[in-house]
Formats: sequence, C-alpha cells, structure tokens
Amino acid sequence: MYYPRQIPQLLDETYRKNLTYHEYCIGDLQDYIMCIWHITSKQRLVKPVFNTVLPDGCIDLLIDLNTHMMVFTGFSKNTETVSLEGSINLMGIRFKPGAVYSLFHVKGDTVMDHTVAFSDIEKKYDLSAVFHTTDIWEQIEILKNYLRFHISNADDISFIRFVDDLYYNPTNQCVRDIGKTLGYESRQLQRVFLKHYGISPKVLLNILRLHKCVTLLFDKSISLQDIAVESGFYDQAHFIKEIKRYTGILPTALLEKYKICPIYTIHSANTIL
Repeated sequence: MYYPRQIPQLLDETYRKNLTYHEYCIGDLQDYIMCIWHITSKQRLVKPVFNTVLPDGCIDLLIDLNTHMMVFTGFSKNTETVSLEGSINLMGIRFKPGAVYSLFHVKGDTVMDHTVAFSDIEKKYDLSAVFHTTDIWEQIEILKNYLRFHISNADDISFIRFVDDLYYNPTNQCVRDIGKTLGYESRQLQRVFLKHYGISPKVLLNILRLHKCVTLLFDKSISLQDIAVESGFYDQAHFIKEIKRYTGILPTALLEKYKICPIYTIHSANTIL
C-alpha cells in the first residue's frame, strides 16, 4: 500500500528539537486515509521552526486546535516549507489520493495547491466537537466518526486503489501506459486525473517514485543503484538528482540522518475508547 513519509525532523534539526509528530493509522479506514496525524510544540516557539513538506499527492484536512481553524490543503509538485511559530497544536486527516473526490464530490484540482475552508466543502457535518476536548484519543474518535459518516455514502474507490497499483509497479510506467490501462486518450486522462487527484499523470508518477525511493532507502539494505531501478528511474544519477531536488540533500546523507534519528512512530488507533 502506498504510504508516503514526511521527514521534516530529518531535514531540520530545529524541528526535531522543538516539535513532536505522531501518526495514527485506523485499519477500517485505510481505503480512504493514510492516517490521522498530530503535531505539538514542546514549548512555545519564540523563533520560527520550518516544517518541510514533500509532495505526496495527498490532500489533508488541517485542524488548528488552538485557533479552531479547519482547512483542506495539499501540495502537488514541489517541496514546501511551512513556518511554525508560537504554541503549536495541529492535527489532521491525510486523505489518500483520490479520496477527497470520492468522499466529498469535490474536484481534486480545486483543493490541491490551494487552501479551502472546511465550511466551503463540508455542508453536512459539524466537526466542532473536536475543539471541546483536549484528549487526543477522544479527538481521534471524533474524526473517525466523521470519516465513517462520509464513507457510508462514498463513490467508487477504484481510482484510490489505482494509486497503489502504480506505486507497486513503478518500472516502465509512463503516461501512455496509464491511458491504455484506464481506457482514456491523453486529454481525457489529464481531465480525469485533475478531477480525482488534482494533479497530472506525470506529476503523480514522479511523486510515487520519490516516495518509493524514500521507503526503500529507510526500509531495505540495498544499494542506491538497486533502489533507482526498483523505483523506476532511468539510472542511479537520475535517482540521486531527484532525491536532492526534493529534500535538498543526497540520499546517502539522508540515510545517515535516519540512522541517527528514526523519523517517527506510527500508532494503531483501531481500539480507541
């Protein structure tokens, strides 16, 4: 299953020192979401701390538990740096690529690379209860119930599952192959991808290859050359160039940082309350 990793604590030492990040996975919701996540500051931030976000094809519901702000947002092509200041208490739902259209009937390209107020998309459900408790487990349970409400009326999830197929078979993949598989000519395919994912087929393939590389780099003791081949890059040089373009450092340096500081713990949240 495609599960992208966000690694700001590897890319910025000040993030690691000042912020705590957790992901919570819910088994019965995994067809639609990657996780529910939570970021808190260890103390009030007197100077900005930068959260480096790799493009992952996902759209998140971002909830500021301090200001009661809720927005949908996502990044498509480039690595983005978000400045965090003051007292941080953020949580969110990371939807799988294609899930926002399936659940809310909102075109992906109206949200991807934009910030859209929760109330502009959500017309049926009041989620304000998440602000009325400070217990993270109760907050997660509120978000789980919210998701289950929409999943009961969700559209076909074939486009969500299609991303997993692309992720597991990145070699020799191209836009033309995707069009043939789905039965669309190039212009139709572009429109379909913008509707379901908010990004083009080419951008999605690049994102999947990036995260395939990161996962293999951390999870397997294989050579950089083998990682490049297994991730669908033409050669090792191209792979190294792309990793540096997105993260700012070479794969070897990224791996060394990971050995010193594993990124985070992923929790199971199936039996809360």
